[in-house]
Amino acid sequence: MIHWDDYWKTYSVSKAEKWLILERNKILNKYLDQIDKPVKKVIEIGCGFGSNIHLIKESRSDVECHALDNSQISVDLVKKKIDEAYHGDCRATGLPDESYDLIFSAGLMEHFKDETALIKEWKRLLSPKGFLITFVPARYSLWQLYQLLHLGQWQHGYEKAYSAKGLTELHKRNNLNVIENTGIDPFSINGFLMKLLNISFDPIWKKSFLPSGYTEFGIVLNKKS
Repeated sequence: MIHWDDYWKTYSVSKAEKWLILERNKILNKYLDQIDKPVKKVIEIGCGFGSNIHLIKESRSDVECHALDNSQISVDLVKKKIDEAYHGDCRATGLPDESYDLIFSAGLMEHFKDETALIKEWKRLLSPKGFLITFVPARYSLWQLYQLLHLGQWQHGYEKAYSAKGLTELHKRNNLNVIENTGIDPFSINGFLMKLLNISFDPIWKKSFLPSGYTEFGIVLNKKS
């Protein structure tokens, strides 16, 4: 297993991942536009390279951007553009209650065998009318086949994948409202072609005929009243 500090030291964004980042950005902005505040306070938890929080920072003047990661290398990289980047545990951040209008993560939750503490902390940080959005790997895709081919030697260590139903039920058990389930890249075909050909394009095929047939899910949630 690679140490996350070492991973972020050498990380670069592929053209396929750049497209995924832009697709996530559309979803994040859709819900930022629904927050009725002159300045919305946003945090990316498990920010890694900070691709999505950087996009928000660059494109919106009505957002105060924050980030958190347990890798000091990640935090140092993100701090070059975002002052409020914190080194900490995503299950116990030490940040104030109900302090964020939008909380999001990408590629984080799947690394936890028990997500309960993580979701509980997100709920604590979320403002009463705020949104929680998380992006996780979908179970039925080429990406999962690629991971299985590593025969247990996956460089990121433990990592699970989710079905649409399982992801919804997980959050309902943790007393959150599910506003929207969405998927990015049906069966990983678009991302596979982008990686294979080293190009980026806006694909025509964006919807799967199976609810769980995506590379990645985005689930949008809020607190129950």
